[in-house]
Amino acid sequence: MSFDLIARHYERIESIVFGEDLQRIRCSHMETFLGAESILLLGDGDGRFLKALLDSGCSAKIICVDSSQRMLNLAKSLTKDSEQNVRFLFKKIQDYDLPDSFIPDVIGAHFFLDCFSEDEILVILGRISGWCKEHTKLVISDFSIPEKRRFTRVIAKLLAWKMIVFFRTFTGISAYKLPKIEQLLSEMRYKCLKKETLRNGFICSWVWEL
Repeated sequence: MSFDLIARHYERIESIVFGEDLQRIRCSHMETFLGAESILLLGDGDGRFLKALLDSGCSAKIICVDSSQRMLNLAKSLTKDSEQNVRFLFKKIQDYDLPDSFIPDVIGAHFFLDCFSEDEILVILGRISGWCKEHTKLVISDFSIPEKRRFTRVIAKLLAWKMIVFFRTFTGISAYKLPKIEQLLSEMRYKCLKKETLRNGFICSWVWEL
């Protein structure tokens, strides 16, 4: 999986389909990030959330891990004027080992887990659990099929299917359906502390804690 092919076009594609809603939901729990001393960002893409975080006055040590070198280059360019301690690492999450000296207070994964199958997500969440200390927060933003409103569910399923086909074609994601993120985290005994939604519940952001 690599987003290199669409890296420079990603923001425009996102804007055409969702306007500012995805960036709005990424930033919906900004106070959780601002209270941290160390932050791990997984698959943060082109750096727009990172820039918003730094512009908000974040003083934490930050590690950004992404499997797309072009996305990392965009993130570096977007935040090049910042003097904060940010490390950019070109790695797949499956191959990444967090340094023993870095214990994150917050782990962020915005529109990242939906790139994987549910079996792969369980493995990834297992790795993340191993990086968590007591009271580490896991902030996840992703898509979810609304439970109510039949028409809304139909539209959400159709849009999710189109997105998956697009990203499987151009980035090689392994997901073949929209994973049930909330259910998977609950089954792994994560506790949901906060939840924000947009577009009738199709776009979500949660704060979780083990």
